[in-house]
Amino acid sequence: MDQPEISESGLSLRPWRRSDADVLVRGWADPEIRRWGRYGAVVPSSENVGQWVDWNHDRWHFALRAGFAITTADGDELIGAIMLRAVGPAAVFEGQGEDIGEAGYWILPRWRGHGLATLALGALSRWAFSPKQAGGLNLRRIELRHSVLNPGSCRVATKAGYAHEGTLRQSFRYADGAWHDEHLHARLCGD
Repeated sequence: MDQPEISESGLSLRPWRRSDADVLVRGWADPEIRRWGRYGAVVPSSENVGQWVDWNHDRWHFALRAGFAITTADGDELIGAIMLRAVGPAAVFEGQGEDIGEAGYWILPRWRGHGLATLALGALSRWAFSPKQAGGLNLRRIELRHSVLNPGSCRVATKAGYAHEGTLRQSFRYADGAWHDEHLHARLCGD
């Protein structure tokens, strides 16, 4: 099964394409995206982003990750990124393990402050909670983690219906090399 495209609220969430390479490199070069990203401080080149796009497609086919480009509804402009990865011992997207996913997102600087991350997270969540017969993943719970020093991500999570469940002490080493406390947010299918 191919990764779906999700169109909702004037946005489109679609699988990454090799033609997105230049925008991805610009995004990953943004200091705020690099600062709060969970992938490290290294900015890839346009040449090796193709490997990352292929990796995303492979992860989808192995039921481990759904990585989406967030674009305008017509697909003309890339706004940011959103992903959902499997949590637990087996591939959740195939129903073989825990029915929990973990979401993450970033928005390019020009599009920040317009509520687009909240809209994209809401669309991703509704799709992931939808039953398989309706094209969804039938997840029970989606978690989201962010540094306590990143209030913007906290606002997005809260506005998208993700309850703050607690603080994970020194749970992730961010690009600055320091271990950060993180807020844990979650949303249940029935929320």
